[in-house]
Amino acid sequence: MQRTSDILVIGGGVIGLAIAVELRLRGATVTVLSRDFQQAATQAAAGMLAPQAEAIPSGPLLDLCLRSRDLYADWTHKLEDLSGVSTGYWPCGILAPVYEAGPRPFSPLQTQSPPQTQSPAQWLDQSAIQHAQLGLSPEVVGGWWFPEDGQVDNRALAKALRLAAQSLEVDLQEGVTVEAIQQRAGQVATLKTSAGNWQAQHYILATGAWAQELLPVPVQPRKGQMLSVRSPQGGAAVPSPLQRVLFGEAIYIVPRRDGRIMIGATSEAVGFTPYNTPKGIQTLLDQAIRLYPALQDLPIEECWWGFRPSTPDELPILGSSLCSNLTIATGHHRNGILLAPATTMLIADWVWDQKSDPLLPHFSWQRFTQPQPALTGGGDRPLLDASPSPLHSSSTSHSKSDVQTLNSGSNSGSGSNSGSNSSSNSTTATAPIDQQVTDQPLVIAGKTFHSRLMTGTGKYRNFDHMRQSVAASGCQIVTVAVRRVQTNAPGHEGLAEALDWAKIWMLPNTAGCQTAEDAIRVARLGREMAKLLGQEDNNFIKLEVIPDAKYLLPDPIGTLRAAEQLVKEGFAVLPYINADPLLAKHLEEAGCATVMPLGSPIGSGQGLNNAANIQIIIENAKIPVVVDAGIGAPSEAAQAMEMGADALLINTAIAQAQNPVVMARAMGLAAEAGRLAYLAGRIPVKTFASASSPLTGTITS
Repeated sequence: MQRTSDILVIGGGVIGLAIAVELRLRGATVTVLSRDFQQAATQAAAGMLAPQAEAIPSGPLLDLCLRSRDLYADWTHKLEDLSGVSTGYWPCGILAPVYEAGPRPFSPLQTQSPPQTQSPAQWLDQSAIQHAQLGLSPEVVGGWWFPEDGQVDNRALAKALRLAAQSLEVDLQEGVTVEAIQQRAGQVATLKTSAGNWQAQHYILATGAWAQELLPVPVQPRKGQMLSVRSPQGGAAVPSPLQRVLFGEAIYIVPRRDGRIMIGATSEAVGFTPYNTPKGIQTLLDQAIRLYPALQDLPIEECWWGFRPSTPDELPILGSSLCSNLTIATGHHRNGILLAPATTMLIADWVWDQKSDPLLPHFSWQRFTQPQPALTGGGDRPLLDASPSPLHSSSTSHSKSDVQTLNSGSNSGSGSNSGSNSSSNSTTATAPIDQQVTDQPLVIAGKTFHSRLMTGTGKYRNFDHMRQSVAASGCQIVTVAVRRVQTNAPGHEGLAEALDWAKIWMLPNTAGCQTAEDAIRVARLGREMAKLLGQEDNNFIKLEVIPDAKYLLPDPIGTLRAAEQLVKEGFAVLPYINADPLLAKHLEEAGCATVMPLGSPIGSGQGLNNAANIQIIIENAKIPVVVDAGIGAPSEAAQAMEMGADALLINTAIAQAQNPVVMARAMGLAAEAGRLAYLAGRIPVKTFASASSPLTGTITS
């Protein structure tokens, strides 16, 4: 029996590898089982990133495609840094010529952007398009220019993903065929493979066109044939005369920078029939030469084929299955390369952070089903489930980083803000009560924490109180004011040596900084201080920019400016902010690791005066939300966690309590209780009474 620690990905194509890399970056240990990478849909692609050129109709698929296209620059840059090779990403724009008689989803005579998207597009008439790309067929009457579309070298991307996975120590198992998914009591128990049995905590099915061999999902192979020619003038020194990606009405032609020109692709419902065929290649050549006649004189370099995973509505299947520890990511049809970054983020958020993106339900397998009566009896169960909680306790043994059942007394939980409060469903109806809701550890910048309470080091009467309080709280993160330690401010002499930093993660903070420039400088000192204390990989910084001496309210403009610079310098930035949803979103977009809205002014003990705005921040954030400042009592700490906050930072309420050690313990319990209540889901508030005992069947005289 082979055992993997956290995640086992079935499928070694671009989707499977991309998910594996992202989950590894978030701290999971990952194994990928791959049967035959050469037959994946990756090989039947030209690497176009063309949601507009393909005229995808308005709706969830277009939204997902546009989001993914926007992620491509940063995503490929990250992969290139990890792998050391180019992905061939090229935001070159795409030209979509039309023939006078050819049908289009929008009229070729329009001169404004196509109706299906707000992204810019430009109509070029016959004269303009012939100047934009010399040598087009005289049949072309005009076309659309989509400047935000682009391309990536699909083979280079696959290579970069494999090398990135190897650099991150993802366990890549080649030549392994998964023969069956053995499941029991709503869980995947074992994978039966050609290389023996495999087990993991969670499984991701990313087998593309082969998905139906393992699950009854409506995914069928759609064969795509392609070929490439080479321009004799191609290369860096003498560019090819074909400078534009051409997305025609029945063909696409994609020039690469090295002189290759990709031509594709057929779409054939012939099952897994292999090989190129004369008819398929001839069809491609006829259409390509019609659009760009100069191709007829170029040498054919290569012909190949692959199998796209197609669903009845040509939308992917993403998310949960009937097994609570199995997630599906397949059915991408002709958009697998384009959708790789967005799919990766959706699935990683779902599996590791227990967060469901609003787009995810649109791609559920359930859209192909009709409600049926529940099945009863039997030990083994079907494999498709809408369970919104992707990770549950299973019958297999877990490592300490695995998801734990909540009755274990752990503070563990995810760094997510949504999707975790609806874990109870029919798949867990027969499970013990304490196993129906589970949670994941808090993850900040890829580092995992099992406590959701952070504490501080200031305002304690002495170091003994501080040490005992930190221990009693169960916290794993303690924040330290860099300036006060550096200057040996009163109460901070010897602070750096007062705690065991081998057991506690230091969160240096920029307290006392009034400008962005001061905060940036102090953050750099904080990173060096953490290194001196043995935390070589600690790049965390709690960012405070506070020019207001009376109310100690943070400067939003200075905070954002400092955050942007510190993110560029590689810091994991945890910014302390007013409870401003727009500022929180800007900081998230800038790359911050968390946002830390204040409940009320620092040290005031006023509680959650900004609860409404904090709730908005929680609902919209895709990074952990840490409520910081103003909490005075455990009831207020529990309230913040019940709202869905990911963590709390509490200092004054503990340090200044009459018995700080006991208060620290109370705050730790409150954080845990609030998280449990959030996951359990409270009853709705009503304006009328609702009897807890039935009103029928009572004894009357």
